[in-house]
Amino acid sequence: MTVYVGETERSLKERTEEHLRDVRQQADKPIMRHFGGHTAEDVKVAVLQKVFNEGRIYRQMVEEEWIKRLGTKTPQGCNVLPQKRPKRPYRSSYSKESLLAAYSAVKNGLAVKAASRQFGVPAQTLRDRVKGYIDPINCNPGPDTMLSKEEELTIVEHVETMSQLGYGYSNVQLQDLAGELAHSLGRRTSSKALSNCWLYGFLNRWNSRLTSLNPRSLESCCAKGVTPEVVSNYYGNLHEILVKYNLEDKPIHIYNLDETGLQPNHKPPNIIAPLHSKPQAVTSPRSTTVTLIGCANAIGNSLPPFFVFKGKRWNLDLMQGASAGARGVLSESGWANAKIFKLYLEEHFLPLTRSYSNMSQPILLLYDGHSSHVSTSLIDWAKTQNIILFVLRPHSSHLLQPLDVGIYGPLKTFYHSECSLYMKNNMGQVITKYQICELACRAYLKAMTPSNIQTAFRKTGIHPFCEKVISQDKLYPAEAFRDETPVKKVQAMKAGKEEVQKFLEWKAEKKEKKVVTDTTSSIDCTNPVKKRPLPGGQAITEELFENKLKDYIEETAQKTKKVNTCTKAGKHSQKKKTDKPSSPLPSTSGIQQHKNPPVIAQVDDFDDDSDDDDDDDEVCCVCKRQSPEELKHCPYLVIVKWAQCDNTSCSHWVHLKFCTDISVVRRHSKFLCPHCLEE
Repeated sequence: MTVYVGETERSLKERTEEHLRDVRQQADKPIMRHFGGHTAEDVKVAVLQKVFNEGRIYRQMVEEEWIKRLGTKTPQGCNVLPQKRPKRPYRSSYSKESLLAAYSAVKNGLAVKAASRQFGVPAQTLRDRVKGYIDPINCNPGPDTMLSKEEELTIVEHVETMSQLGYGYSNVQLQDLAGELAHSLGRRTSSKALSNCWLYGFLNRWNSRLTSLNPRSLESCCAKGVTPEVVSNYYGNLHEILVKYNLEDKPIHIYNLDETGLQPNHKPPNIIAPLHSKPQAVTSPRSTTVTLIGCANAIGNSLPPFFVFKGKRWNLDLMQGASAGARGVLSESGWANAKIFKLYLEEHFLPLTRSYSNMSQPILLLYDGHSSHVSTSLIDWAKTQNIILFVLRPHSSHLLQPLDVGIYGPLKTFYHSECSLYMKNNMGQVITKYQICELACRAYLKAMTPSNIQTAFRKTGIHPFCEKVISQDKLYPAEAFRDETPVKKVQAMKAGKEEVQKFLEWKAEKKEKKVVTDTTSSIDCTNPVKKRPLPGGQAITEELFENKLKDYIEETAQKTKKVNTCTKAGKHSQKKKTDKPSSPLPSTSGIQQHKNPPVIAQVDDFDDDSDDDDDDDEVCCVCKRQSPEELKHCPYLVIVKWAQCDNTSCSHWVHLKFCTDISVVRRHSKFLCPHCLEE
């Protein structure tokens, strides 16, 4: 019996049947000599090895190995049967990285077929790139795109910058942008938005850099208030306090306090519903607001919740189902005020925190700078209790306040879940202020875990202290409010120092050109009035801020007293002039000669939590306000008199008697503001 095996690209069965036909029909051919005179019945088929690679060179190597093992002298002594491989999907059997790796291997000396087998890349595809027929780097499968890779890269960089500034593009806006770009480049006859196919292909091509996300809303005041200088100054003051009072390695004495509002209505969770239906979820009406004050330290301990309910008469049912240690008070608005805040510190915060330390150990308390949280009486009390009150920068809680960064988000989620569960278990009922405490306490205990608290303090860089924990891209939205070209500035900041230097030089040149071309004379109206010291970003219990605050209060009191005296004197003099009219009285009939008559403004209620002036078209060019600073704390109505500067290049309005020494402007008399008088 002869065991035949021979090298062939066809299957072993097919090749053997062909040999059998040769044996039967063509006995005079050399194939008979190969069989050594045996008949077809003596031929047997033996499969020695199956291989998965159909490459001819690889199969020859395997056959030569078997020839050595069997001792066969004939050159075709064995045959290996290739196994059929499953059909590969079109253009998805290899990645671009594998193709580049195979291309590099061939350039380093590896054969094309060997590299094709090793990296799983088609040999002809690899050969075309090696011979230079196709660019191995910039070539993508399929037809060419409407925009080149460089043009799409420009769109990618612009979209990334706009999203970091807080003005990102939606899918539709991106399609409009690409359509306008293609039209400007002459690729299309109209500027109509590109199709969804282009959008999906674009996002797929740049999936390593772009994706579609739901952004987090950021108020303009928060975006404007957090700048790199503000953050650097805040961390500098915080580090100084930590070092001064030796609190760097004492997280148990570092606390953060914050408040949030809770309403009866909740956000329904996702539910299981019939297919192709639009289910509804019953919620409670938004009838009231309850303030929750939470506090925790950097080691992971939390204080029991403190609630502020809206009302005037206390009811014990308000605290029904409260967790251990929770307390509650009433206020007319449902929000905390100065009295409630001090009550919280004296009767809730101090007894619980002093159980960990004695009076000689300072306690650092970080909180936001609301007007109810800053007062001279509160500062004096905190100093007697050895408590350091550190006020955060205004509108920076979303980055710098631990409870706002890592606690109150999960707390609201747990609270909405508890409200949904309550509504499901009590169908036909609604949530009122009598159930909020119980539901909020459950959510508070779930959110105020040691791991969440420690993570929140670490994310804000308080403990362990790290001033570089706030990434630069989170501060980019502020550039839109303080620079005329924020997109170019952010791109330069992302590129590096050289690009930043070029941007600054370009800004300087632009400023010089603007100064040369601007021929109109501008009046520089500064504000000489001393403002209330801002507590944000520093410890208000320190002597420096305390002295500034006391000086401001004393100066304001003296000015208010002077204004009251002048007002009384003016009334007496007016009465005397009425009895004996020896001189012409002031008249307002000449005011109609002005194009813009002055507005008689009333003293509004000032909000200490806002630094913005009143929203009005005309403000005083001296104090930059609609109402004088001296009347900020005035308890009664004062009529403010205005006068317009007669200088045609100025035409600004000024508060009489408050911002200038002139009290009355007579008819047909010429009036100049203080800035024009100085010139």
